Amino acid sequence: MEIVEIDGSGRIYIPAEIRRRVKARRFRLKVTESGILLEPIDDVDVYYGKFGPARYSTVEEIERALEDATQVDLR
Repeated sequence: MEIVEIDGSGRIYIPAEIRRRVKARRFRLKVTESGILLEPIDDVDVYYGKFGPARYSTVEEIERALEDATQVDLR
């Protein structure tokens, strides 16, 4: 068992020996009762680019975007 650290940006340092054994660059993170589980993802390219980050995070932002999109310039 290895001891690892999380830096101020939330990055986890995984020792090189473990990285070489796992040979994965992307993982599914799962929070369990006892901690965090990292599961390697084999074929992430199937999902890559299909879903982006949410454009709006609140109802107010969505309503503002709708108002902006429906305003007519009467000049």
